[in-house]
Parts: sequence; C-alpha cells; structure tokens
Amino acid sequence: MIVQWQEEKTEKMENLWEDLRHLELTWKVETQRVSATDVEVRVGRLPRSRRGGARDMVNIADVWFGVSQVLPVVVALQAAQRGQMVYIEQPEIHLHPSAQVRLADLLVQAVKRGVQVVVETHSELILLGIQTSVARGELSPDAVKLHWFERDEEGVTHITTAELDEDGAFGNWPVDFSQVALETMRTYLDTVTLRRSPQR
Repeated sequence: MIVQWQEEKTEKMENLWEDLRHLELTWKVETQRVSATDVEVRVGRLPRSRRGGARDMVNIADVWFGVSQVLPVVVALQAAQRGQMVYIEQPEIHLHPSAQVRLADLLVQAVKRGVQVVVETHSELILLGIQTSVARGELSPDAVKLHWFERDEEGVTHITTAELDEDGAFGNWPVDFSQVALETMRTYLDTVTLRRSPQR
C-alpha cells in the first residue's frame, strides 16, 4: 500500500505521515525499491520534521519496535473505505501511553469515515480516548459497542456487552479491568506512607 501511495503521490501518503506525527512516533515513512521484488521501508528517527531531517531516514528495523508494530494498523485504517471492516488485535503493544491515547483518535477518525473497526485491547487508555471523543460530541455513542470476555472457573467464556451514553460512560466495569491499576497504586502509596511514618 505504501509503495502504491508513494508512487501515485496520493493524499493517502500525506494522511499517513500526519497520523504518524499525531502518534508522535515519526514524522515520515517512505519506501525504497531494493530490487524488482524487494522494498525497504524507511522511517524518520525524529518525531517531527526539522531542518536536515530528510537525512535522518533509517530502515524501519533500526528504530523502536512500536513503529513497526503500529504502522500496519495506521495503514489499514487509512486504506479502509466506507463500509469495510478492520480487525485490530492489541494495537497498544509496544506503544507509549501517550501514543495509546492518540491512537484512539485515529480509530475514531476511521469510524467517522464509515469504517467498521473491531479492536481487541487490554488498554484502558485507548478506551478512555474513545470515551472522551464521545463526551466531546465527536463520535456518536451509538457508534461504539463494548464487549468483555471473561473466563469462569470452569473455563467457559462469558461475554458482557455495554453501550456508551452521551457522556461516554457505560456504568460499572464487568471485570476488574481498571481495579488492578488502582489497587496497585494504593498498595504502593500505603507502603510508602507506612515506611515514612514515625515508629511508635
């Protein structure tokens, strides 16, 4: 896809660069033909364009793993047309928390273009980013469905479905999705407080 967009000089290429800059991962991606059948994908090592940055393009294998993991996701979202469906599995892997939140923006943009996006994720940040878009009125709550998969003691998987309201809220978590982070933070703070308290 990237090769075609680059050779045809379509706006998809500019959109791809814009999305990658939004994620603050790189300012540019390009392809370079190595042979009749091989293509090298090159990315800028800098998150934003700057003077002399064009000389800072390197093979995608030589930059942080998050770029190579999320690039196919961003390309798929850009390439999808209205009515098409994109399946994404754990797009948050190897992404900084801020990039996870920003990735939610790209998912929302695709949905607003009429693309159906199915995301399997463990990222509370991606979900919160989508909820925020709904709360801002950027995305209809009807455009989002949440499904939790929970395995019981017998190994049977149960699915709980929730819908968002106009505030982007959906009620109580059906599982301890965010509770783990809250309890871990509380345990840490309690431990520090106990350690610093004067001995009696």
